[in-house]
Amino acid sequence: MVGQIKLLLTGIIGYVLISCQSDDKRPNILFIMSDDHAVNAIGCYGKRLSNVAHTPNIDQLSSQGMLFKNCFATNSICSPSRATILTGKYSHKNGVYCLNQNFPDQPTSASILQSAGYQTAIFGKWHLKSTPTGFDEYKVLREQGRYQNPEFVEKNKSEMTEYEGWSEDIISDMTIDFLKNREKDKPFFVMAQYKGAHDPWASRPPFDTLYQNMEIPEPDNLCDQYIHRTEASKRTTLKLDMLDWKTFHHEKLDTEDTCLQRKHVYQQYIKAYLRSAAVMDANVGKLLKLLKQEGLDKNTIVIYTSDQGHFLGEHGFFSKRFMYDESMQMPLIIRYPGYINPGSENEELIANVDVAPTIVDLAGVNIPEDMQGQSIKGFLLGNPPENWREAIYYRYWQHLLHRDVAAHYGIRTKDYKLIYYYGLSLGQTEYSPTPPEWELFDLKKDPNEMVNVYKDQTYKQTVSDLKQILDSLKIHYDDEDSQYPQLKALIDI
Repeated sequence: MVGQIKLLLTGIIGYVLISCQSDDKRPNILFIMSDDHAVNAIGCYGKRLSNVAHTPNIDQLSSQGMLFKNCFATNSICSPSRATILTGKYSHKNGVYCLNQNFPDQPTSASILQSAGYQTAIFGKWHLKSTPTGFDEYKVLREQGRYQNPEFVEKNKSEMTEYEGWSEDIISDMTIDFLKNREKDKPFFVMAQYKGAHDPWASRPPFDTLYQNMEIPEPDNLCDQYIHRTEASKRTTLKLDMLDWKTFHHEKLDTEDTCLQRKHVYQQYIKAYLRSAAVMDANVGKLLKLLKQEGLDKNTIVIYTSDQGHFLGEHGFFSKRFMYDESMQMPLIIRYPGYINPGSENEELIANVDVAPTIVDLAGVNIPEDMQGQSIKGFLLGNPPENWREAIYYRYWQHLLHRDVAAHYGIRTKDYKLIYYYGLSLGQTEYSPTPPEWELFDLKKDPNEMVNVYKDQTYKQTVSDLKQILDSLKIHYDDEDSQYPQLKALIDI
């Protein structure tokens, strides 16, 4: 009898040990990021182009998870936003203020999860001037990367490898291959990062014929004349009529009428953009299908986002950079079956600086103290955090370096946006200062940000209150202008 009991206990202990070794119940995480995908061009966001945007797979993901309606980039340009998403820190803390800056070696969500026992990988667009670290496997596009026959930098290979085919399809295939051949005794954290819908807004069949015989609805402010706005808006060359459309194999109208020119270019531009996004969406569908086929969908958190938004003709603009909502707002959708209510929405102010701490928190790992973002896990699981932020701090550093967009910083609350164009950028030895300017928008009365009410005496107290919040957030995030002597002369004006 004693021998039987010992044998039984031995069997139980052995089963427990085997289970502990092979059945890690921590959630897997699949992070999917597109490039420049604006919420105005995603069906589930119900915004301007929701009826024409071809995003069925992203829409389905939203119906199965939580959609964040007020998620924003803190520096709306590719490399800085990607660095912030990885580190949970603002540009001045992670070291990537602008394009083409080295990404200093530092803890990221990937390296933290790798140290915690996750198998980590990244495939697709990296767009940081460094070799990826914290990943067990990586295959990343060279710089911006090509849509057709792209070249990849791969781990443990000294030379780049060219792959035949379409970049989005190749990135999906790489991700799927990794997931099928992963280490089954470890949870995974995989980042699939697409090139779409970045310029030159290319697409492949069958999506390259979408919208062929269709007029895409124009934004109401496509022909914005910037009458009630700053010189910063008037100065920029982000305007569609100034787009070098020959680069994209189209011609402009032979006219000096700016509005007619914008209308003509807009139809070519928006169709190309939406087609590129449609190819990307189809590949999101491939990844979601694979999770289900492999039986991974129930214990895998899926996150969909973009590095920032994009102007789709609003204010007559294309591209991003400005602190206006079309540029600053990012899509964010998260699915976690059994934990997140399907089809739920969140309207709190979320920022890209929150992505890394959220991923770390969802994996059950302690969030590093130097991460400046906050975990949104509580919102996802029905336990909202108390005293959530009332404003998002934003800073764009590249003064007149691209498209003549002035350097600026500011805050966005749910009701107002305050922007300060301070006229000079960090680290430039030669520069063209511009006069400092302020903008204030009443987002409830003026959601399209058409009328600057900064000098309207009706808003005098609002301006004072918002400047106090701005000052406090600059201190909170340790971004005080006294750190940058070359800025101080203009900041003090």
